[in-house]
Amino acid sequence: MLAAAPAVAFGIAACSDDDNNDNGNKPVEYTDMWGDVLRGDNMTLQFYPDHFAYYWEYTFDAEKNPDLGLVIEGEFPDSRFLSYNVYDDDEQTSYCERGFSLMDVDIVPDEGSVNPFLTSAAGSRKYTIHILPTDAPASVSNGKKNIVWFDADVKKVCTILRYYIPENGIQGGVGMPVIKGLDLKTGKLVATPEREMSGLRGDMQLPAAAFSSTPNLLFFRAPFAFAYPNGPAEYCYTRNVLEPENVMVFNFKAPSYPKNVGEFATADMRYWSVCVGNSDTYTPLAISDYQTKIDADGFANYILADKNAPDYANVKAVAEAAGYNILEWNGQEWGDGVMVLYRNMVFADDYPHSLRKLDPVGPGVNPMENPAKYICVLGLGQWGATGKKISAADFIAANGKIQLRQPQAN
Repeated sequence: MLAAAPAVAFGIAACSDDDNNDNGNKPVEYTDMWGDVLRGDNMTLQFYPDHFAYYWEYTFDAEKNPDLGLVIEGEFPDSRFLSYNVYDDDEQTSYCERGFSLMDVDIVPDEGSVNPFLTSAAGSRKYTIHILPTDAPASVSNGKKNIVWFDADVKKVCTILRYYIPENGIQGGVGMPVIKGLDLKTGKLVATPEREMSGLRGDMQLPAAAFSSTPNLLFFRAPFAFAYPNGPAEYCYTRNVLEPENVMVFNFKAPSYPKNVGEFATADMRYWSVCVGNSDTYTPLAISDYQTKIDADGFANYILADKNAPDYANVKAVAEAAGYNILEWNGQEWGDGVMVLYRNMVFADDYPHSLRKLDPVGPGVNPMENPAKYICVLGLGQWGATGKKISAADFIAANGKIQLRQPQAN
């Protein structure tokens, strides 16, 4: 079902003659290790990806390659966010308690280099990361600055590199990181094992009747313990059916986000976005934080409407005049089942409206048993997303002035 991902020229360098390898005098070459880029914006990647993220994946078979780790040598890109996550590819997640995720500000640069996610100082931007099993000998792991772990019993080890909102091209103005094999018995670099096909490039099927039509858009914290979750991210979601004669309106009080590196420490969070996926788990639509219109009271107001509907032109005109962020759905192409995901990434330590105040809602959980514990608007107030589905005719008649939440006391 997936279309072919576009090819990318990676610019991977070979190691030099003095690299620590076990191949005599002949240097080991490390080339073409990453799979073709997977983009959240072109309907080639399932699992509800972020529209503004670029994903690269490298997977190797740990059963065929026992006593093997990886060394990744790269340069920090120009991007809003960078992370490495390592997964059990068969399970599409990680249960490793030693740290399966490493984000940009936690990556220690190489000696003589700088981390541009921590400073605006000029200089080399090189880093080195080790991907190691939890039973790696101390002789190999000791003294390593950047380690991402995987459980020793994992059969297929999947490493995913994410860039959000890269600048100077999708690679953030740098070459792709070089991946090298590491012999855990000798501590020497060896040829990188053959790349295996990852489940990330497969098809994901949701259970039948997973989307139902309801008038209220209740948002819940997502469980997402599978589907290759991004360690630093949290999500809330609402799932519904969008009929052509109806529209969905929703809002939340918008968190602040950084305009530059100097604001990383003071913004509410590093990044947020609203993405809309379909029942096949692709993401056709999205609006990122920097693209979002925010009203005088600090709210981001959205409308989701089917562009094929008879009244769509009038709906769009009213929505534009009322200052909505417009999400233009194409039900004929994408179906009528919609998943709205409000993604929050890297909260400030003191952010008082974190989604982590809520319990996630997944299979077997009834949020109505304790609504304040599960429903975003009840647990987070103005900062909790909420909305409703109404007819396009009613939206037009009201000139877009739809009451979504109780007035707040002064």
